[in-house]
Amino acid sequence: MEQYLIYLRKSRKDRDMEEQTGQFDTLDRHRRRLLALAEEKGLTITGIFEEVVSGDTIAERPEMQKLLSAVETGEYAGVLVMEVPRLARGNTRDQGTVSETFQYSGTKIITPDKVYDPSDEADEEYFEFGLFMSRREYKAINKRLQRGRMASLEEGKYIGGAAPYGYRKVKIAHAKGYTLEIIPETADVVREIFQLYTKGEPQADGTLAPIGSYGIANLLNSRGIPSPGGIKWAACSVRDIIKNPTYAGFVRWAYRPQTKRMVDGKIETTFPVNANAIVKKGVHAAIIAPELWNKADEIIKCRSHAPVPSSKQISNPLAGIVYCSVCGRSMLQIPHGSKSGPMLMCPTAKCATVGSRLDVVESGILDSLGNWLKSYRVQAGSKMEEDKPDDTEKALKAARRDLQQLHAQKNKLYDLLESGVYTQEIFLTRSRVLAGRISDAEKAIANLEDHVKQKSLAENTRKQMIPRVQNVLKVYSTLNDPAEQNALLRSVLDRVVYAKSVGGRYVQSDLQLFIFPKISPF
Repeated sequence: MEQYLIYLRKSRKDRDMEEQTGQFDTLDRHRRRLLALAEEKGLTITGIFEEVVSGDTIAERPEMQKLLSAVETGEYAGVLVMEVPRLARGNTRDQGTVSETFQYSGTKIITPDKVYDPSDEADEEYFEFGLFMSRREYKAINKRLQRGRMASLEEGKYIGGAAPYGYRKVKIAHAKGYTLEIIPETADVVREIFQLYTKGEPQADGTLAPIGSYGIANLLNSRGIPSPGGIKWAACSVRDIIKNPTYAGFVRWAYRPQTKRMVDGKIETTFPVNANAIVKKGVHAAIIAPELWNKADEIIKCRSHAPVPSSKQISNPLAGIVYCSVCGRSMLQIPHGSKSGPMLMCPTAKCATVGSRLDVVESGILDSLGNWLKSYRVQAGSKMEEDKPDDTEKALKAARRDLQQLHAQKNKLYDLLESGVYTQEIFLTRSRVLAGRISDAEKAIANLEDHVKQKSLAENTRKQMIPRVQNVLKVYSTLNDPAEQNALLRSVLDRVVYAKSVGGRYVQSDLQLFIFPKISPF
């Protein structure tokens, strides 16, 4: 018996209509229409793909990717869709991908108005022409949207997505478009950031000491103030606020435009900073005076925030491995911090973590690895002794038997339909219920198979970890290149958490190192 799929996707026009009326759900209406069409034609629906995200290309539409993968198998006789443009409105490559996938698999495209058969030359040309026209329509709609955005920008309305920190996005009363409304609590944080950056931090003697983005971030973290992302502040978050003219009463557009380029046959999307971003006077209230923003902008342009070149040679064997237990940042090597050798320090200013000599931390990590290896050998040995099929494998066999029974029930439905025991309506209802059970069974099997696969992978990892750690303990001290030592540690360690609050020449150190080997928890 032939099987069919349904693909549902909202267009921009559908979303606009929903926002205006608020009286219906487009996907629900289309789903009911296509199910009625399937019932009318006596088609068996075994899968429905509903695209809930907006995307111009196949790469941005996960349900379309799943649909094309299913169509490629050639197991389905056709796909029901409201209209051809719902399948592909992307570029020429995407249209070609959709067209060829349906053509080579011999899968029909069924709409309420027409059935497209890829084996028919006339239908093939009509289908490709429909895709081409839908692309032209999409471009025309996109141009109108861009013109509307630019018109709103000229009027000072906010056309961005999420509101900047310190504001909330609100609908303009009795007019189209959005603007920004000040949030008093977070706006006070923004004002303080600009004051600290342009004037400085008050000292005990009444003077003001200059403070940069790193210092401001640490100060806000020490007060427990969450960042715009709800986590700890970083210097880059502070600088993003200082650079944003929105706080001075302006609206900005295309500051980080989407840029696409072809890399090794794949489209790579980036969002580089645009120095020529469009800036217009906004209708929203400013949090800070334009003069203060200009002063902060002049200061930040005079300071260097260039990133460290990635090609720099590694001089710290523990680079990117050891992390501070207090602030979570990667510990850095200070070349001449001690007469006895380099030091390992936390880069966060005023962090409570006390540094240590690099060689002391290295020795501590190797000792911890040695102790971990002893206990791990015992655990791995007892685990390998068990080596019996567990409940997961039994559940997998049972799930496969259940799936076979469901397929047998599905085949029986066709006999009942042909013999007249089931009406077409009852058949379609039972078929959908059974299709849902089959889908759930297949998902359960996939999850169980993944569990078994992960367990097998973990077992192989366990068998490999012992010789790897033994090699690290044996070879590490013989290497003179920090880069080679770093690579050797990374082969067995995910990270090391460094904790130390006291220490010194005449004080007992409380150094603790918590190692996290690269091994699955199974």
